[in-house]
Amino acid sequence: MLERLRVRDESTRWLLAGGLLALVVGIPMAVSGPGNDLDVGNVFRSGRAIARHLSYVPSRAPGAPVHELVVGVLDLVGGPLLTNLASIAAAIGLLLALDRLLAREGLGPGRRWALALVAANPWFLVAATSTADYVFALLFVVLAALALRSDRPVLAGALAAASMGCRIGSAFLVLALLLAELTEPRSPASSVAAGDTDAPTADRARSRRRAVVTAAVAAVVTAVLFIPSVVAAGGLAFAQNDFATSTLVVQLGRAAIKDLTLLGPVASVVLLFAVPALWAALRTWRTSWLVRFAVPGFVLSQALFVRFPWKMPHLLPCLLCLAVALAVALHRKPALLVGLVALQLLFCVVRLDLVQPDNPNEATGGKAGVGVGWGPVVTDWRCRREHPNAYLGRQKVEIEQAWDCAKPFGG
Repeated sequence: MLERLRVRDESTRWLLAGGLLALVVGIPMAVSGPGNDLDVGNVFRSGRAIARHLSYVPSRAPGAPVHELVVGVLDLVGGPLLTNLASIAAAIGLLLALDRLLAREGLGPGRRWALALVAANPWFLVAATSTADYVFALLFVVLAALALRSDRPVLAGALAAASMGCRIGSAFLVLALLLAELTEPRSPASSVAAGDTDAPTADRARSRRRAVVTAAVAAVVTAVLFIPSVVAAGGLAFAQNDFATSTLVVQLGRAAIKDLTLLGPVASVVLLFAVPALWAALRTWRTSWLVRFAVPGFVLSQALFVRFPWKMPHLLPCLLCLAVALAVALHRKPALLVGLVALQLLFCVVRLDLVQPDNPNEATGGKAGVGVGWGPVVTDWRCRREHPNAYLGRQKVEIEQAWDCAKPFGG
């Protein structure tokens, strides 16, 4: 009884802290416009075409039909404020679902500091208060994981498809989910010791069947979701993109610098102290479903980012996987996580640069140099105030001005 009350008190404290963060950061950001993301204007145009004219114009290749539909309907009802509030709701749902997943896999109360690391990250806060698809995609991935682990593969497949219908790049996290399930080890030796020699084989077969059904449903539903994109493009040209690439060195350099900027330089250095614990967690690969998901998810998401090392929110899948790995590694001794969370909150307000790219949005080089400025959340809020209606303007003029205003490294 006392233990249950302690758990409730702990949950109440975390809910209050989360609510305070939502009020202090979420409301001022949400009422200041739909954000400075480069795609926000096209997302509204696509959503309005769906909700008001029942026609489909992808916001960009290959399209994001699920998120575009959500934006179109909510914009019709309550405008950009409602679409922003939906993003905040999706962020809250993501954190609650992730907490449930971590608890289901056996992690103790210390896991919530890993959730706080995600919630306090400035790039997550910016995405969670913008009319953008990043948080929606992650929410559906985590819900798919919960459904998969609860032996509901059809629902898991539908949710995985919804995540890809928000961001097609979510396919890499979905693949990581399937890999984690396919590599489920045999049941503990206790089953065999008890005389149930068929149990290990049956459990492994059930895990593989769940993964196969999930993959099949996800493939079919995703194909259906992208039929409007095929029709709009008149064929498979919808899947092509026009993003230019540079040399391998430039691509790797862009990705590396932005990886450093994901948590900030100081927190990235502090993170190095978690390497021994992460290495120890890696050795639990066979027994930890979370590790089998987080490691491939991080590696695959990083590989995708090296190909498209552009927007900081593109690294949010990496942040999610890192948080899961840190939860496994540090949930019993979360002191290091507490320090990382504190540094994230500071990073929201104050930015420390150790590298100065020659062009923050299209860098081909840079130089070492220390710089201090406003953090990403303050910068993004200021740019929303300076460009309140940029999403209604022209892509190459008003929208790109807001995008350049909020860029990292001195935006």
